[in-house]
Amino acid sequence: MNLRWIPFGRMRAAHAVIESSGLPADVQAFVTQVVRRTKLRAAERADVARELCSHFHEAIAAGRAPADAIAAYGDPRASARQVRTAAIAKRHVLDRAAGTAFTAIGYACVAFVAAYAAFTLYLQLRQPVISVDSLARFRERLAVPAAPADDAWPHYRAAFMALGMDAGTAESKSPGQITVSELHEPGDPSWAETVAWLDAHRDALATLRDAARRPVFGFPAGRAFDAEDERLFGAGPAETMRQLIATRMDARSLPMLGILLPQLAGMRNGARVLAYDAFHAAESGDGERMVADLEAMMAMSIHVQDGRILIGDLVGMAIRAMARTRAIELLEWKPDLLDDARLARLQRALTTVPPALERLDLDSERLFWTDLEQRFFTDDGDGAGLFRMSRDTFVALVETVDNTSGAKRSNADGTLTIAAVLPFVSSPAAALLIADRRETHDYFERRAAGFERLSALPVRDRAQIDALEAELEREFGASPLRLILPRLLLPAFGRASFAFAQDRAWSTAAGAACAVVRFHRANGAWPRTWGDVVPAYLAAVPEDPWTGKPARMAGQGGEFRVWSLGEDGNDEGGDPQAGNGLADSASPSTRCFLNDARQYRSTDGRSADRDVDWVWYAPRSAVNRWRLPEEGAAPGTPAPPR
Repeated sequence: MNLRWIPFGRMRAAHAVIESSGLPADVQAFVTQVVRRTKLRAAERADVARELCSHFHEAIAAGRAPADAIAAYGDPRASARQVRTAAIAKRHVLDRAAGTAFTAIGYACVAFVAAYAAFTLYLQLRQPVISVDSLARFRERLAVPAAPADDAWPHYRAAFMALGMDAGTAESKSPGQITVSELHEPGDPSWAETVAWLDAHRDALATLRDAARRPVFGFPAGRAFDAEDERLFGAGPAETMRQLIATRMDARSLPMLGILLPQLAGMRNGARVLAYDAFHAAESGDGERMVADLEAMMAMSIHVQDGRILIGDLVGMAIRAMARTRAIELLEWKPDLLDDARLARLQRALTTVPPALERLDLDSERLFWTDLEQRFFTDDGDGAGLFRMSRDTFVALVETVDNTSGAKRSNADGTLTIAAVLPFVSSPAAALLIADRRETHDYFERRAAGFERLSALPVRDRAQIDALEAELEREFGASPLRLILPRLLLPAFGRASFAFAQDRAWSTAAGAACAVVRFHRANGAWPRTWGDVVPAYLAAVPEDPWTGKPARMAGQGGEFRVWSLGEDGNDEGGDPQAGNGLADSASPSTRCFLNDARQYRSTDGRSADRDVDWVWYAPRSAVNRWRLPEEGAAPGTPAPPR
């Protein structure tokens, strides 16, 4: 019999012993079978093979036929068990203990794999319960026009298309539109071209102002786009919204995360156009149009906050900052342009915002959370459940993020290929490592409510927001997986909370600027104390948002200024030129808001830190304090007047 097929390794020594025994082939085969069944170590198998070969040599020498000797030996399985037991009994006690431990570990591993597989199957069989139509609930939060005349969106849309903002239009690449997008102003080489473009679009700007006067925004957020919307935004976004609405109750869809808000970019661009038209109006002495442009910008800022999605709030506050800084800039440039009636209108517009829009409201973000929660957790019907990362929810999350960012990913992509396997394999571990549904929900709600509360505080209490953000960082760092879903939304809430405090501070500054200009127009001189202004032009003495004390006022003629001490609390006298030395090229609202510890150019081109006040108003018959100085100018040197 050819025994070459017997594997090497533990049988190699035993095989050599058996082959060299000289026993008949059928006896060698029997011995080999018994030795292999013992499952002993190599040396032990060789010893067993010698003993068996010796046994069969004696039997054959005694006159027994090989077949009779094999039959007399007995069942090879039972014999192998007996031999194995005897061999193990001869081992050292520590050796036997180690063997027992390894055996136990093996059984434990098998049991763990079986339990893991069973738990995996259990989680995969627990289908998500989509009980909340978050998209429909979001639509319920939107203001509804009482009559078609109240609906602003059709007029905004017409204005945007007339201004060349519709998808793919050649007008969107026109020199005038490019000039506006590049922030050119009076004194810039391209300002004449900007003026020509603005004059050519007077009708569109009038439509934009008319839209802003209507009480309800009316944008179809969370609804299918009509033909005119599709013309403005393009076929791709329109089709995406149709699919999103059709699959909003599907476990594989994340409707709130995937909702498209292309109107926000249009509103911000439209507000920027109005801001430059306000400059054009002031330059040409048209105070009525200047005020109308700024009023429209403020109204647009309120419109975009309809529904209270966080990104809409941030865009709304950005538009308000643009309107307020532009208004202060124009009042410094031409303090005598407006009569008292127009100044009063401007003051009302810059300071009148619905109270609900002056602090954080995260109810729409809670709908985002509901979308994630009901798709990524099982539901026991009592608010509890385990984290369940299925292939569908994983793919939906990846594709939604990609679509939102403009990326495209096919099913052949490696990420989605991994997604087909990874969630199934890792879901039990994730269910054990990630906080359950109730704990995660309570954590998200507690932190969201905390940021909402902090958003009502003044800027001087920013340390409380910083402390909560630092606490979140510590908690996320200590348990990076346990709170993985709250990490998607919570970090943005701190910045938003402080943005509301900034928004209210700008309202105070703009209202104060308008009040002192109104006093100057009525009296031919600047006020000396707030008692000159209150209550005729301002309801109460304006509070420095950094100190809680009255804002500072000083000077006459070209030295008049109103200022806040800034974050450092030190009074540098309200130097209106201090903001000119900034080394960056940020927008006026960024450069001039709360100017504490900013970077200034020195004469040798290097930068130096300097604490400055936040100057609210400083008339100079020019806009140079809002501009960067020429390269190489000393710190505090005014920029060239325009």
